[in-house]
Amino acid sequence: MACSLESALVRWKSLSLHLVLFGLTVVTTLAVGASMSPAALQKMRSGIELGLTDLVRAGLPYCATLLSILLVHELAHFVAARRHRVDATLPYFLPVPFEPIGTLGAFIRIRSPIPSRRAVLDIGAAGPVAGFVVALPLLFWGFATSEVKPVPPLSSTQLHSPLVMLLRLIEGRPVQPFVEGPMVMGDSAITWLAARVTHGALPAHHDLHVNPVAYAAWLGMFVTALNLLPIGQLDGGHVLHGLFGRRADRISRLLSHALLALGLFASWTWLAWWVLIRFVLGTRHPPLASQEPLDSPRRALGVAALVILALTFVPVPFRF
Repeated sequence: MACSLESALVRWKSLSLHLVLFGLTVVTTLAVGASMSPAALQKMRSGIELGLTDLVRAGLPYCATLLSILLVHELAHFVAARRHRVDATLPYFLPVPFEPIGTLGAFIRIRSPIPSRRAVLDIGAAGPVAGFVVALPLLFWGFATSEVKPVPPLSSTQLHSPLVMLLRLIEGRPVQPFVEGPMVMGDSAITWLAARVTHGALPAHHDLHVNPVAYAAWLGMFVTALNLLPIGQLDGGHVLHGLFGRRADRISRLLSHALLALGLFASWTWLAWWVLIRFVLGTRHPPLASQEPLDSPRRALGVAALVILALTFVPVPFRF
């Protein structure tokens, strides 16, 4: 009796942590969503005080869109892990109390070895594929309901890669890495397609001013690409290991070097992500007990995950 009670308390304590983190993430993403709501901003400019109900209503489109993508992504990992009898936790959400996102995403912890290539591919691919399926219609709907507006041309100083800015500093030339102004989100193949399908070719010096749903769906696609990079223990690393077995570690190291080059020449975002992978997550994948070959449906699933990576990858994610 005492043992079962102690076990129940441990389970409740663990569950309560998941619920608290999720609740805090709801609060932070509601706040970010309210801060970008046109209706809420117009009321505040008019001197109208917003109550709690107004703030929740204003922030809900962004909050619900982003958290639905993240939640489905992580629950798909969880279900796939349980199907293969792999011990995995429920999702841990990571709230951050500031713009422009309100969360650092979510993750599950895998607490027992993954037994086979089939299992590792199923677990790795399940989250990104499920999240992509949820994000895709939200992206198209969000873009369709967003407006095309004129924008000033970006100055050359706003486009410097980390390496170019370092060389300019060495040469004693001025560098302006951060400037005031709106954030410009880069295009992946799928966001470029969504913009063209919903609005056609955009006129010169015009861009799509995305609404909160479109912005959250863009973030969902970007998170999908981050996770699908076929390196180490990222989702894409699991997929790579499922497809190629022991050869995956060598491919992972090569792709890590490619990510570093992209970070140096294209965007600080990829440089920061490379540092996290290289020094925290690692580029090696834990060994599997079984190296049995994949069946045809799983090979197709692995290829589908790589296609989703190609569709969602953004060479230069953010500019200002």
